[in-house]
Amino acid sequence: MPTPVLISELEVGPLDHVPIGQRWTPRQVYYVTTRERDLDFKYVFYTNKEAKQASLGLALVEFGDPDLGWDDLHQLSRIPVREVDVPLSISGIVEAGKFRSPSNPKALDRKGSTDWWLADLNASIDDARDKDILIYVHGAKVDFYNACIFAAQLDHFMGRDMTSIAFSWPTRQNIFAYSFGDDVNRAYRSAATLADLLELLAANSNARDINIVSWSAGGRLVTKALADLRARHPDLNHEGLQKKLRIGTVYFAASDVPRAEFLQALPSIDAISDRIVVTTSDNDGALNQAQRFMGGGPRIGQVASDLSEKEKQIVLATENLEVVDLSTGSEERGFNIDGHRYWFDHPWASSDVILAIRSDLDPENRGLNPTKNRIHWMVPPDYPERLHEYMIRPDLELRRPTK
Repeated sequence: MPTPVLISELEVGPLDHVPIGQRWTPRQVYYVTTRERDLDFKYVFYTNKEAKQASLGLALVEFGDPDLGWDDLHQLSRIPVREVDVPLSISGIVEAGKFRSPSNPKALDRKGSTDWWLADLNASIDDARDKDILIYVHGAKVDFYNACIFAAQLDHFMGRDMTSIAFSWPTRQNIFAYSFGDDVNRAYRSAATLADLLELLAANSNARDINIVSWSAGGRLVTKALADLRARHPDLNHEGLQKKLRIGTVYFAASDVPRAEFLQALPSIDAISDRIVVTTSDNDGALNQAQRFMGGGPRIGQVASDLSEKEKQIVLATENLEVVDLSTGSEERGFNIDGHRYWFDHPWASSDVILAIRSDLDPENRGLNPTKNRIHWMVPPDYPERLHEYMIRPDLELRRPTK
């Protein structure tokens, strides 16, 4: 992952404050997966098949080759241009067992695996400088490895300060499996497990907030999971849902969620979340192709310039929605922020992901510019300078008091 401009501009590396006793290059990531495990394989290995019951565990992600030391990783993580790559690998997986979920309390739970996993997770939260949880939900055409690696990199550039969970659903490494709809249905079927996980964490973890970053097709899964979770608690208002479930920032990056589907679920997502961030670009080839070949209308990751009056009313009725338009202002900046991995690959876009998860700052204090309404924001030409100016303000409170 390229170094976010937030880090290179402030000249403060993500690892500067890591205590001496924790300075080792690997990073632990917890996981929950609806993939089936291959029991014939010598080591823990998850296939592309759908499991009858989700599994949970933890993975150890190694940063760099075996010869890469902490000081080298520290330096490579703070500079804008690297002369060498930093390969990532999974150096170990420990499966705790099967996931005993709130909606399926009688499910197989070998040797109290859910309790063991939660105890270890809570120990991590208690030791962390930031008491939040980050859940990463991947897109289509990737494997279990990809889910853990992306979660680890986000965690790494957020300062290794919080506890991260990779949620891996059984998409296949074949775009046709997704474009023909089979993997879309797999995503929707995995939504119940994610909703169960969120409820489990809210009831049993020590987390301050539970944040979610979803990419592309993962947004469909998250949309359904949050709508379903809200439906489980119809009598609670926003304040009651926040107290009970503690859903913090939900970040939809380059999301392949049909607009009509998202708007139908938006009131529920708005009620259950502390903040919703949707990023858009007018040049996302994957989303353009998805709309063209899969149907379903425009995606929320595409710049919306044709909202109907009814759709505008739904959007403007939200309390917690922020749309970060990464294409508006491209002429003034001299470049567009585009592609399908821009939220991860572009140092300006990734900086907002970090700030939206790691802080409670509103868009203006994250260096963004308002546009036509209170929901729509753009990245200004002087974004790096703004980050530098805003982040060194002595009055800036990154976090509100614990709820």
